[in-house]
Amino acid sequence: MAAKKSAGFTLIESIIAIVILGIALITLTSFLFPQIAQSAKPFYEVRASALANSLMTEILSRNFDENSDHNGGYYRCGESDYIDDDGKIITCTTELGPDGNEVDSDGKRFPEFFNDVDDYIGCWYSTPQSQTACRLDEAGSLTDIFGNDIADDYLGFRAEVEVVYDNDTRLGVTDKDLFKRVTVTITASQYGDFKFSAYRGNY
Repeated sequence: MAAKKSAGFTLIESIIAIVILGIALITLTSFLFPQIAQSAKPFYEVRASALANSLMTEILSRNFDENSDHNGGYYRCGESDYIDDDGKIITCTTELGPDGNEVDSDGKRFPEFFNDVDDYIGCWYSTPQSQTACRLDEAGSLTDIFGNDIADDYLGFRAEVEVVYDNDTRLGVTDKDLFKRVTVTITASQYGDFKFSAYRGNY
């Protein structure tokens, strides 16, 4: 009775299997694994949109300018119909940024006292890493409308707020005191920047 021959891989078959496995691993490493890392991007996009929406809503609810009436809008800066006690027209501010009791002598800001849109100019961060990446002057840690710190809810996020006068003739506006353009740029960790813009009118 002949002995049963045991089956197995030959050396050539083993080499071919190793080559095929290597090609498969290269394909996975090059194409599939980076897609797994990008699978979190939609989550960060939604979070960035939610943060920008809440921040923009908060900013646009403020007055157009520091020199406008903050109690009921009795007068607006730049209005020729209203003059101050010295008989001068109340002009709009030329230097945009926080002023008054919203900031102390050390530059610390108090969001609960913000009353006009340009008080928000600056970089709002959530971690030391996002703080060091600020492109604008530091404004402070991310806070809500009451001044409560919300940085832990948006770890790795950064919000940069720019406010400029806009007299774009495409809007039919030539008077620079009528509109301010608010631009909020949200940086969502390593997933890039998301820019949102809106206009605040002098009304």
